[in-house]
Amino acid sequence: MKPLKYILLAVALMASYGCKDVDHPYVGYLIIQRVVIEASGGAVTIAADTDISDPIRITGIDEAGAEWCSVAANGKNITVTATQANPSKENFRTATVSVRCGYRVTEFTVLQKYEGQRYLEHDWTLWSASGSDVQSSDGGGYPSLFKADPTNFWHSQYSPALTEPLPHWIIIDMQKEQSVAMIRIGRRFYAGNGNYYPTVKTMEIYAGTDNENYKQVGGFTFALPWTAPDGTVVTGNSPLVPPYEEVALAEVTTARYIKLVITETNNTTGVCQVSYFKAYEPL
Repeated sequence: MKPLKYILLAVALMASYGCKDVDHPYVGYLIIQRVVIEASGGAVTIAADTDISDPIRITGIDEAGAEWCSVAANGKNITVTATQANPSKENFRTATVSVRCGYRVTEFTVLQKYEGQRYLEHDWTLWSASGSDVQSSDGGGYPSLFKADPTNFWHSQYSPALTEPLPHWIIIDMQKEQSVAMIRIGRRFYAGNGNYYPTVKTMEIYAGTDNENYKQVGGFTFALPWTAPDGTVVTGNSPLVPPYEEVALAEVTTARYIKLVITETNNTTGVCQVSYFKAYEPL
């Protein structure tokens, strides 16, 4: 019986060894940042961040970018050329470049700006918001802040009426730290008559990384009556009211949380709306 015992033990040992995690050899790291090219075209050269001794090899450019973008590699340097100007006046364009270095493969993005573009909008897909108060039955509540449709909006509470209606505050959680250079605050829009609602008079904007310590980074005041560019004096809701406020920060800020504090409204009730919140990084 001993031989059988030894055979069974050997089989068990082999099975046990086969269940162990297989150690994969270290293949190094390869990091390539996004490349930004001016609207007029031209070339930009960057160096890959890697600990691999092999040279960079370009393995492909996506079809959407192939006709306007060319890429060449020399050692660890990558030169990206926009072979033509961006014809669009309001839309940037991108291409995805695939590269290989040793056994490591990765991709990076090439972005060609449109004329005059200074900022790039952050993806708000996973963002969330909370705040001091909300009339969730009117406008859609906090989720509306992350929708481009200005007929959806956050509305301050009015039923039951607040004892102290001001200030209102909203905290935006961008889920991770972002580089922020500009913020856009949308106004409510009513499609029935084409009016925008300038209910927010004064807003202070704060930024922080931990939802506890905040620093004021900007703000705006839009007071009524207001004179439109055509000379019309606007005293309330109107199609002439700008659809949004753009707030360029004095300096680029790293933040996960943005706090909007509404301290004044253009009415006596303290009731107001915000249709959306967008944050932009510098280009």
